[in-house]
Amino acid sequence: MRADKIFNSIFYFLFLSSITLYIWINHLDFIGMGIFVLVSFFVLVFVKNTIHAFPYFFNMLFMISQTEWSLESIPIFLYALPIILAIGFIIHYIRFRDEWFKGILTKPMLLMFVAMALSIFNSQILDLNFVFYLVIGSFYVLLYVFFIQTIKGDQVEYIIKLFVVLGLMISLQILIYYMNSGDIAEALRSDRVNLGWGISNFAATYLIMFISATIYYVKTKPQYIFFSIVLAFEILMLIFTLSRGGVLSFIALMPLLIYYLYHGQKNKLYITLYILITLIILVTVFIVRTDFFLPLFERFKDLDFKEGNGRVELWIQAYHKFLEYPLVGAGLFARVEGDYFGFYHNTFMHTLASLGLVGMISLLWQIIVVSKLFLRKINLKKSILLIILLGANIHGMVDNVYFMPHFMVIFFAIVAVVEVDEHERLNQPYIWRLSNVKK
Repeated sequence: MRADKIFNSIFYFLFLSSITLYIWINHLDFIGMGIFVLVSFFVLVFVKNTIHAFPYFFNMLFMISQTEWSLESIPIFLYALPIILAIGFIIHYIRFRDEWFKGILTKPMLLMFVAMALSIFNSQILDLNFVFYLVIGSFYVLLYVFFIQTIKGDQVEYIIKLFVVLGLMISLQILIYYMNSGDIAEALRSDRVNLGWGISNFAATYLIMFISATIYYVKTKPQYIFFSIVLAFEILMLIFTLSRGGVLSFIALMPLLIYYLYHGQKNKLYITLYILITLIILVTVFIVRTDFFLPLFERFKDLDFKEGNGRVELWIQAYHKFLEYPLVGAGLFARVEGDYFGFYHNTFMHTLASLGLVGMISLLWQIIVVSKLFLRKINLKKSILLIILLGANIHGMVDNVYFMPHFMVIFFAIVAVVEVDEHERLNQPYIWRLSNVKK
């Protein structure tokens, strides 16, 4: 019981993320990922509840500090790591013989995989990168199916707690990035942050998600001012990602987050006080270091969706690509310019262009079943996870979010945790008590 309490504590998550941060700072990606995969393997083999592998999986997502990796430059032994995990999945399933049940995303994701496979015939580029992403796509489905069979019990708060720690770690990575730049004010005049595992827009997406998780603790633990300080720090680092789409998406999400904070809250005075503390911290930093914020204001002042960043032009290109290949799209790399391939910076437009009507049906199917899952008997914890997904997908209207490996792993983990919790509640045996009889 004591060990279980330790492995569920926020201090355990802080310990693992501290190791991840050390690995990231010192560019020990190869060693760190190898160690975390081996630990994950032993967790999968010897622990029945696979939720305890989540901290290792998620920390690995944000461990990579290399910025120049390609499929050709990745060391050969790193390709063995997914194989080791797959073996761990198989051994776990054989050893514990978990109950099988079909997840709500299984059919929609299989349909999307069919669209990905058929789009090969329309793809302008068919190389190792395409095969790699196709394999990754199938891995997403397998990961989701595995977790809905092997996670045990109500782990919703577990994953929220993990997100809070990951948000703090990513914020520290951004701070360290600027401290290592030599001149913070000058670094803020650039157009992006590069953390290795992701650039500005990616970092902003996950901060939007994890800031929402922190707000859950501001609401449920009003006696602790610590979470308000963390919240202010994370919002500041979100601004410092230089992602205009990310900041605007967070602003769009703020009314819902504020409503969440106050709804059903008995200690409204505490909540108001902590919002004021968060604002005071942010305003104080702005006053003390105005030179940091002036370049950011200049970036936002120059924002023009039609000409400044070409988003509308990209969406028009995506629409024309869809008209050219309406059924299954032009392939994962539908946007090809010479040797460059990219995305259309909008989830729906990129899906239409790359996977056509079949892919779009799958995407809408996912939205419907996930919405029904969360809205059915919604509570405080499910609400914040729904807001987390909503915030990321608001950002997905102007940047690349869906189809990104980090987001897909987090997305499937969230859905699996909520789905398992609901499945186990529905299948609990009903115990008749005299007190249950209506008078």
